[in-house]
Amino acid sequence: MAYYNPVRPAYIEDPYPSLAQLRKQEPVHHSPDLNGWVLTTYELCDRVLHDDAAFSSDPVHARGGMGESVAAKRAAAPLGSAPILGNSDPPDHTRLRAIVNRAFVPRAMEATRPAVEALAARLLEGASEDDLEVMSGLSEQLVIGSVLHHLGIPEADRPAFRECGSAIMRARAEGGAAISAAEAAYVRLEAMLERWQAEESPEPGSVLGTLIEAAKAGERITSGEMLMLLIHISLAGNGPTAYAIGNVVLHLSNHPEALTTLNADRAAIPAAVEELLRFDSATHVVARFATAETKLGARTIRPGETCFAVIGAANRDPARFAEPDILDIGRADNRHLSFGMASHFCLGAPLARMEMTIALNALLDRYGIFELKSMQRGGTFLLRGPARVTISKG
Repeated sequence: MAYYNPVRPAYIEDPYPSLAQLRKQEPVHHSPDLNGWVLTTYELCDRVLHDDAAFSSDPVHARGGMGESVAAKRAAAPLGSAPILGNSDPPDHTRLRAIVNRAFVPRAMEATRPAVEALAARLLEGASEDDLEVMSGLSEQLVIGSVLHHLGIPEADRPAFRECGSAIMRARAEGGAAISAAEAAYVRLEAMLERWQAEESPEPGSVLGTLIEAAKAGERITSGEMLMLLIHISLAGNGPTAYAIGNVVLHLSNHPEALTTLNADRAAIPAAVEELLRFDSATHVVARFATAETKLGARTIRPGETCFAVIGAANRDPARFAEPDILDIGRADNRHLSFGMASHFCLGAPLARMEMTIALNALLDRYGIFELKSMQRGGTFLLRGPARVTISKG
């Protein structure tokens, strides 16, 4: 029987040997510890991510008390009934995604690029050549600043908006004592949204501007849905993108020949970013919840059961990628799963790619060939990346 323990220190440091063994021995593995099915091939993960009819992204469908708990917390929380893109299914997901997608088209991204580049340069302007902690000194601040700018939230309102948004999400996740703080936060958020709608509209390409324009045009979107979209976008991608930038720095430090190539040829950076996303995805696992009985490999998955699509394993599947354990920054066929697939393909993928590219360019501008001084592993079962990664000029 295959053995899988994602909390082992050796797995946390380097999960890929264990995942390769699991993929070979039991690609659909039931984990009693996780109370779910662990999927490790590209074909299976890709299938589950595409199959909205049999697999939901909403944990309310999970059995064993989890679904009931999620539903009860949402019922008690302000904005608890408003869909979150990452945990909703068609038709609500389709309707809301069609509106907010307009803020992530290439033209909107290009309008955001100068502000992200300026922020990256400002963050590194006074950085020491001897010691830069990339996560706190660049990655985390760049990601938060970039998304708040692209949201179009007025700068003076950003601290209060972030505080209120965090209170809303905490109530949905925890319930209980977090509810009262969320109720007060909801009142403040409603007042903010009313003021933003009454004032001159923000930049048309921003998320807030896009939502306000849609509401004015009579499209089907409520104020609660608008607020939840803003809250979710402001928080959901911060951790994965910050970790992704940390992974870029970590692996290029360990592959100096690739780093030298990119320093000499900046046009090669976008393809290198895709390969680094494949090589060590910050989104390590994606959970889906069965809504219909279905077969995966030799196993029967029943309604309410949880499937964990291990993106890190899919991206290293030799049946899909040649020499998958080698970092090849010129890899041409690179349809990795790091941003998901199909209807739940990551909304913020264009922004994340831009942030990663800009961060790497800024580091090369400031340090040239940098060297790794130290690294502290962070992450969770679902996310993979460094908590701290310190570099110096090479």
